Amino acid sequence: MDLYAGTFTRYYAGNWKTEAQKWCEEFGFDYKKITPVQNSEVLPVEEILPMVETWRDNLLEALRMEGFSVEPWPEDNERPYYTNKPDWPAFNALLLYVACLSLNEPFPEKFSKTAQFKDFEISQRIPSNSTLGWSLIHRINYWLPLEIDVAVKTGLLSGGMGTFYTTNCLIKELKQINELSWKADDETIDSWFDLAGYEPEDEKRTKLKEGFSMVEPASGYYDTESLAKFAFSRFYRAARFAQENSVPLIMDF
Repeated sequence: MDLYAGTFTRYYAGNWKTEAQKWCEEFGFDYKKITPVQNSEVLPVEEILPMVETWRDNLLEALRMEGFSVEPWPEDNERPYYTNKPDWPAFNALLLYVACLSLNEPFPEKFSKTAQFKDFEISQRIPSNSTLGWSLIHRINYWLPLEIDVAVKTGLLSGGMGTFYTTNCLIKELKQINELSWKADDETIDSWFDLAGYEPEDEKRTKLKEGFSMVEPASGYYDTESLAKFAFSRFYRAARFAQENSVPLIMDF
């Protein structure tokens, strides 16, 4: 699972690399990205751009008809993008941590590397009408760069239907999570980006090749809060980039 903050045009053109892809290229590992549309033919940018702009303009016009004041975000294939990789265990640990905080319940100290949020009974008791809609809890995959708080269900460019929140909603949601728990400043949150999460006390190393090993917990369990901090920091940095650069944010998997 990766976070991508950039234009839809660049995303659908495949003109971006994941954090893992960049790492593999730097250190000489083979890399193959697995996506639901990996066998689909990628259209030329000259065809993708007008499709994206038409989709965007129709969506924004529908919002204006509902009384929202919105302006189009820029779309092209050159604008800078940002990507990072929270990964599934950390993301699910964050969901569990947030659920426990919102319902004032203790959270499990340890989190299995194979666990999912839906495995926990509390996942069924999160109110669907919370103040910010809890886009993370409800597994929203798309956030639009708009300065309004709204959720929109509409057709996806790749087919089917999807629900879109805004980066404004996500930033507010992340700040609310921080206030419920850590009350950390930006410098502290940034420090979790690399140092928190996947550093087990009971490490087991699997050699990949000379000089490189995969580190896992021998017990199969990580520290729940540390994983949550890791995922939170990565979502926070990606959301800030998206908002500051007026580009969408996508949870890609």
